Formats: sequence, C-alpha cells, structure tokens
Amino acid sequence: MRSLVLCLAMASLVSAPMAAMAESPWTVKIGVSQINPKGDNGSLAGGAFESEVSTEVGITPAIEYKFAPNIVGEVLLAIPFKHDVKDSLTNTKIASFKHLPPTFTAKYLFTPEAAFSPYVGLGLNYTLVYDEKIVLANAKLRGKDSFGLAATVGFEYRIPNSQWGVAADLRYVKIKSDLTLDTGTGAADIGSLTVDPMVLGVSAVYHY
Repeated sequence: MRSLVLCLAMASLVSAPMAAMAESPWTVKIGVSQINPKGDNGSLAGGAFESEVSTEVGITPAIEYKFAPNIVGEVLLAIPFKHDVKDSLTNTKIASFKHLPPTFTAKYLFTPEAAFSPYVGLGLNYTLVYDEKIVLANAKLRGKDSFGLAATVGFEYRIPNSQWGVAADLRYVKIKSDLTLDTGTGAADIGSLTVDPMVLGVSAVYHY
C-alpha cells in the first residue's frame, strides 16, 4: 500500500509541470513571409508614372494568446521590409521605401485539440512607412502611414506529444500610402501608392 501511495505521489509531481505547460495560453512563432503587392499600384504625378511595387521576402515573428479553446489573438511582427517602386510605363526604378507592418488578428480555430488545425482570422494592420527615397535629385519623397483591415486563412500542424508545430497561412492586408513630393518649392500631393498585398507565410511554432 505504501508503495502504491508513493508511486501515485511521484506520478503527480512529474505530471504537474506537464499539465501546467499544456495549459499555458502563450505561443510564439518565427517564420518567413512573402509580400506580393497587387498589380497596378497607383497612378502618380497626374499620370506621369504608373507605379509597380516589388515583391519581397522577410522574417515575420508572431506572438499568440489563446483566450478560449477556439479563439486566439495574434500579433504579427516583422523585420522591416524594403520595396522598390518602378514605373511600369518605362520599366525603370523611380523610388524605394521601407515599412514595418504589425498586424493584430483574432483567429478562430476549427479543431483546436487536433494535430491538424485550420483557422480563419480577421484583424487590423498598421503600416509604418519610412526611409522613402526617389531618383529625382534634391527631391524628398514622403509616404503617409497606413491603417487598414487584414484577413487570414491557414492551418497549424502540431507534432504529436510535442510543444512544436508548423503553420502556413495566406493573408490579405489593406495598405495604402498617400505620397507627397518636395522638390524645393514645397510639398505637393502626387497620388497614393496602393500596395494591398497577399502575404504567404510559413512558420515554426512553439507552445509554452
């Protein structure tokens, strides 16, 4: 009897940390994403240029918090992306810019307890635009920060009996930046750069 009690006590001590770990609502992700801007990104300077924003790849970490078995809040971060802008009429580079696009998403998990768990999500994106450059000498280009909707669909596959998994998703982000150009006589509006990318991401996932 004493042996049975001792075994049960030891088992409870071993399983307690595992149970606590399984109950943690926090998840971290580290991934790579490809930003694919939509075609026809805007007519600039009264039609003098037809802008085309380049496709780029970058690192995108994320943090998730599970509010309920099926409801997860996600903050998608990124190492800043740099895009070139070319004039599609002449196929020449006219500008470049960097941006930091944190995205906050509420996701619904269809099968949260299964190894394979698809999800959908809806959220908001804030894109900080900076380090704008233009090929015109002595001219200054400025882009306005963007605030818009974001939507995602994807899945996670969690390795059985492990805290690790992999995830893949496709998201749409509404990004539009109003541009001004200062050539030395004052800043003037030259149009809007509409990026509106589809973002394909793949991540390694760790559940605490």
